[in-house]
Amino acid sequence: SVTQSVATYAAQLEQLQNQIRSAQKRLQAMEPVNMLALEEYNRTQTRLQELSEKLATLEAERTELLVRIENFTTLRFRAFKEAFDAINENFQTIFAELSEGDGYLQLDDPDDPFNGGLNLVAHPKGKPVQRLASMSGGEKSLTALSFIFALQRYRPSPFYAFDEVDMFLDGANVERLAKMIKQQAKLAQFIVVSLRRPMIESSDRAIGVTQARGAYTQVLGLKL
Repeated sequence: SVTQSVATYAAQLEQLQNQIRSAQKRLQAMEPVNMLALEEYNRTQTRLQELSEKLATLEAERTELLVRIENFTTLRFRAFKEAFDAINENFQTIFAELSEGDGYLQLDDPDDPFNGGLNLVAHPKGKPVQRLASMSGGEKSLTALSFIFALQRYRPSPFYAFDEVDMFLDGANVERLAKMIKQQAKLAQFIVVSLRRPMIESSDRAIGVTQARGAYTQVLGLKL
C-alpha cells in the first residue's frame, strides 16, 4: 500500500542521512587536507624516475669497472710472472757463477704472488740449502748481489753504487765478484767502495781516499 511505501522510503532516507553524517565526520577527522599532495606526488614520481635512470647508469658503469679490474688483474699477474721467471733464471745463472752453488727464487703463494712474499733460496757449494735469513754474512752478500745482478740483466739501471759489498767475502769470492761487476759494467756504470785488492785491481778507474794530517781527508789517484 501507499502507506507502507512511504514508510519504507522514509526509513531508507533516514539510513542515507545517517551514512552522510558518518561520512562527513570521517572527512572532518581527516582535515586539514593537503591540496598540494597530488602535485608533490608528481614531483616525487619524476624524481624517482630520474634516480632510477641514474642507478641503471651506475650499475652499468660498475659492471664495466669490474670487467676492467678483472682484465687488469690478469694482465698484472701475467706481467709479474713473465718478470719473475726471467729474473729467477738470471738469479740461478749468476748465483752459480758467484758461489759455484745453486739457488733460486721462491714465492710464498705462487697462485697469488701479490698476497705473499719472495724468498731467496741458496745452496752454496758444500753447504745445505738455506734461506737468506739463516746465511752467514758472506753468503748473504753473494745471494743479495746475485739478486741485484739478476734484476739488472732483466731491466738495467744506468748507475749502481756499492759500498764495501765485498767486506765479508773471502779472496776467491772477491775475485769472482770483481769479474762479475766488470762484466755487468758493459751495461751500466758502477761506483764501488772497496778495501779489497782484487776489486781495486779490476776497476777501470781507482781513486784513493785517506785521512791526511788533522781532520781532513785527502783524495789520491791510484796507478794500477
